Amino acid sequence: MSTKHVFSRREVLRGSLYGGLGLAAGSFLGAACTPSATATPAPATQAATQAATEAVVATEAPTQAPTQAPVVQAAALEFAVVGGVWNIGWWIDPRLGWTAAAKELNINITEVGPVDFNGADQATMLEQTIGSKPDAIIMTPLDPDQLIDPCRKATEAGIPVMIFNSDIRDTRWRLGLIGMQNFNGGYLQGKYVTDTLLKGEKAKALIMTIPGVENHESRKAGVMKAFEEAGTVEVVEVVNDQADYTVGPQVATAALQANPDINLIVATDATGGESASRAVTEMGRAGEILIMGMDRDDSMLKFIKDGTMAATAVQRNALELYLATVFMFNHIKGTWVKNAFPSAPDSALLSLPPQVPPLTDTGVMFCTLENVDLFFHEKPA
Repeated sequence: MSTKHVFSRREVLRGSLYGGLGLAAGSFLGAACTPSATATPAPATQAATQAATEAVVATEAPTQAPTQAPVVQAAALEFAVVGGVWNIGWWIDPRLGWTAAAKELNINITEVGPVDFNGADQATMLEQTIGSKPDAIIMTPLDPDQLIDPCRKATEAGIPVMIFNSDIRDTRWRLGLIGMQNFNGGYLQGKYVTDTLLKGEKAKALIMTIPGVENHESRKAGVMKAFEEAGTVEVVEVVNDQADYTVGPQVATAALQANPDINLIVATDATGGESASRAVTEMGRAGEILIMGMDRDDSMLKFIKDGTMAATAVQRNALELYLATVFMFNHIKGTWVKNAFPSAPDSALLSLPPQVPPLTDTGVMFCTLENVDLFFHEKPA
């Protein structure tokens, strides 16, 4: 009587990681299929034996070709993407990136996170996600301090963590950071304003941002550094637009009414450029105030197309989430470690340095009237 072994999901993944499953199965089948020793017929009887064999073959009905054993599909990996404020258009590009990678690599993606910029709520949701034991976590922390402990717990539970867009302060508890480096991105945004848009002319600026959120604080600091170096831009006011399309126009309008000499608005978040454009349009000042946005929501790009906005700094969000997903897949499978250390025994792979880049800066692109049609997700009517 034969016994059938059903491989568990852990065994399948381990086989994929080390190649041991395939090697073991190959050795087993090779041994099982080795023919046993048989006696060689005497020369005098070979002719008779051949004739008898031919007679049997001639009278037997044709046999059906043997069927090939079905290919066992490896179980899909389970990844959790932890974010927040899912209702804004900024998520279009990241979702394009991880969806493409997940389709290619057989990964299921679960989206987790609060509806607002609440780091405490995100930390709670991340801890709940750890309990579901995903194969990997890819996240953008809403607070650099409150998310440290949940990332530690995930790492200690054997769940690798990849960070995108905004980091945690204690980097021991994540494998890598990918995305636009926020200070650098803000600095390049500010340099583009002073050198390309203003061309050395003086301006008084309003900055629209989200105070207390690390990535926006870093971008604002980068913008301010570029303005300081240029010596041509005075920041008159900084307002909190809350990444909200209702709040944004209101705070922009109030700032412009209180400071009528403002002639430049710079936004560090995806909603600020559109909010500023709505405000100046409603005030009848479209075209008078230079507006620099961030990211590429289609509803905002329309204001570049009609001339209300001058430009926007665009992150490569689709690329960063595609790469983040690929990085985690290869980390779990052990592919890159094995390639990097070909002489290392399989038993040592988990103790070798992970082959996930600790920092991947995807930079920014600039969208203006000249190229705006290329940045729409859906072609405008």
